[in-house]
Amino acid sequence: MGLFSGIGNALRVMADSIDITKPRDQWDLQYWGALGGGMSMANVVVNDRSVSGLGSVQSVRYGMSSSLSTLPVSIYRKGAKGSRTALPDHPLTRLLSARPNRTTKPGEFISEIGWHLSYYRNAFARILPPGDGLGPEPYGLGGLDILHPRRLAQVERRYDGHLYYTFNPPATIVQNSSLAPETYRDDEIWHLRGNPLREDGLLGEPIWESARNVFARAIAVHEYGDIWFANYGGTGGIIEHPGTFKDKEAERDFLDTWRRNGTGRNRHRDRLLKYGAKYTQLKVTNSEAQLLETEDAADTAVFGLWSYPPHRAGRLKRSTNNNIEQQSLDFVIYCLAPLAIAIEQAAEGDLLLDNDDNSLFVEFNFAGLLRGDLKTRYAAYLMGRQGEWLSANDILRFENMPLRTDEGGDDYKNPLTKDSGAAADAAADEKPGQLSDANDQESDDEG
Repeated sequence: MGLFSGIGNALRVMADSIDITKPRDQWDLQYWGALGGGMSMANVVVNDRSVSGLGSVQSVRYGMSSSLSTLPVSIYRKGAKGSRTALPDHPLTRLLSARPNRTTKPGEFISEIGWHLSYYRNAFARILPPGDGLGPEPYGLGGLDILHPRRLAQVERRYDGHLYYTFNPPATIVQNSSLAPETYRDDEIWHLRGNPLREDGLLGEPIWESARNVFARAIAVHEYGDIWFANYGGTGGIIEHPGTFKDKEAERDFLDTWRRNGTGRNRHRDRLLKYGAKYTQLKVTNSEAQLLETEDAADTAVFGLWSYPPHRAGRLKRSTNNNIEQQSLDFVIYCLAPLAIAIEQAAEGDLLLDNDDNSLFVEFNFAGLLRGDLKTRYAAYLMGRQGEWLSANDILRFENMPLRTDEGGDDYKNPLTKDSGAAADAAADEKPGQLSDANDQESDDEG
């Protein structure tokens, strides 16, 4: 079944890439050279590696992955009236925030899983069995080991109703070893899927397939720019020859000599035209002169696929001091939060093995990314203190500062009204005594 399924998938990819309305060229890469990605309307190959080579994609990758790796993640238990209690010693908290496996750091693990999910729309991690010293024996989860989506060879549902994932050996060692593909059942794999899903619903569709033409335009524009600068930003020209060449070889030799003496380090040197030939420089067209604007538009379209603010990649054309903070909030809300929520939901559904009562949940803490500048934070803290829903120690925790050890550190009473209220109470307590003393004095005077 696996062999026939693989052949069928290959034939479907080939059929999808062929346009029967056009004359077929048997040497066209559209038909034979790009089964892993396919040709686009811009006549460039779009696949995993060609797309990942774009600078805009690398900017998105670093910005999203690095930000996601800085977020604290923990398991929480729901309490009465919406309260929550962090569980720092829970086995899954330790795996996600301290040590996923023996070689991968937590920041590396979260950032890589996040990028695989957003780029390949599939992320895989092998669930290591207990007994390797990472997870407690009774919990049943020993660790998590990342499996790169490029290694996936096949996913199939077998007679027992389970999904089986087959992974090829890593490409870096496959030539130097006799390792065979490895197959895991769905309860041995942590699989995160992103939208959109493929037709069978088993895998997510990689972003370069669902947005092929967007990436193709960006690749074509940047390739054009590379050729443009390789030719010193010139468009060439026309050589008018009054006579004829002896043969084609003489013509090619003349052109090769002319081009060789006018490119590379010779591009600005003087050249000699013989035999009455005349050279006319072609003018730069408007589209060529607007190359930077075209590149910027192509990159902005790529950023839009992830809702990634261009200012984070140094594109400050539409950014000002007034809207840069709002754009940063948009990055957290519309770009990073959906990715974090997808990881949270996948972890809750597949890795929380002791959640029969649904009281446990996984959550990333975005407080660090949502903090404003110093003045804005202090103004917000003051509102919380005066509103009596923040204590001094709550604020100190937000600022990672030592807590107060006196009794007032955990007091939620408004500090501006607390002392005045106590003085009023003291004055009220003193008034009856003062009146009594005055009455006694009047009685003594009458007597």
